[in-house]
Amino acid sequence: MTIGAEIGGGVELGSTSLGVIAAVGAKFDGLAAQVRKLLAEQDAYEFGAVEVALRGAATSTASGATVVIDLGGPAYGRLWQVRRLVVGGAQWGDTAAGTALVVVAPNASATPPTSDVADYSAAIPNVAFYSTGQLVVRNPSRLYMVVLTPTASATYAVGGAATDMPDRRERIVTPD
Repeated sequence: MTIGAEIGGGVELGSTSLGVIAAVGAKFDGLAAQVRKLLAEQDAYEFGAVEVALRGAATSTASGATVVIDLGGPAYGRLWQVRRLVVGGAQWGDTAAGTALVVVAPNASATPPTSDVADYSAAIPNVAFYSTGQLVVRNPSRLYMVVLTPTASATYAVGGAATDMPDRRERIVTPD
């Protein structure tokens, strides 16, 4: 065995071999991207869920038309688990009568479809508490309080709390 033979000898790579090497490289790139995404998702849990204050108010018209109060909604990739809602006048003792609907929908409506109604209050003022998973708002939906038959020219206020957390839906994986 000579050094010259070892130096002169070589491996020829054809186009098929280069294609295999490129495919393997692409698989590793995909795997690295999945690992980065998994680490980013784990970072989202680092600080746990965040408490969100829900606040809103609106004044009814002199004719007593339906009042819609927008309480907001979660950011993309997040969800809210609503824990508590209070609806009434601007002050607890204020005269503000009517009934109220808790609505989860992408758009506000004075006459929401029944499928968007998450809860109902037969009388105002009212306080409602919700368990984990009982009242969930996912992006792009928002949370609205719709006051039906309000007192004319009365101010209505809504307060409450929700837990904001990453939206952990089941992934649908399709074979390549």
